[in-house]
Amino acid sequence: MRYFFMTKYSTELKIEIVSKYLNHEDSIKGLAKQYNIHWTLIRRWIDKAKCQGLAALSVKHTKTTYSSDFRLNVVRYYLTHSIGVSKVAAKFNISDSQVYNWAKKFNEEGYAGLLPKQKGRPRKVPKKSKKTTKKLELSEKQKYEEKILKQEAELERLRVENLVLKKVAARYPRYPTNKKHN
Repeated sequence: MRYFFMTKYSTELKIEIVSKYLNHEDSIKGLAKQYNIHWTLIRRWIDKAKCQGLAALSVKHTKTTYSSDFRLNVVRYYLTHSIGVSKVAAKFNISDSQVYNWAKKFNEEGYAGLLPKQKGRPRKVPKKSKKTTKKLELSEKQKYEEKILKQEAELERLRVENLVLKKVAARYPRYPTNKKHN
């Protein structure tokens, strides 16, 4: 089965816009106004080109399926590094929404949320087989990896929170944070 995806912006246009920015011919806002494209979209193209080169801007005409290991690596990178979704997406050459959706699924369902799901309409008459259907269970190693990944993400979140609190305390010294209020 072949898929046909329409794209709003051609590869040539993307390369032209990014090249103008990288050659310091115009600013992002100026290019956005000139081409009537939102500046955040241009920023994404620039980030993608900086990470992987101009070839990453080419339009994909095939539906790509990603392995669960690749998905886990992307989510692990996103949760352990304090960078945004768009930077992670540019690094792995996938869409922002894909990174966000995988991270959300991982937080809700764990590693099982990243496994491929059966697609299509279910059969009306079940297939006769002597084999019983087994529920997919995670191995002990995968459970520990999932637990470690969640703990690393929580640790990173707490580090950032601690840093913010230290900066607030340094900025407003007359309001000490260690006093007990009666």
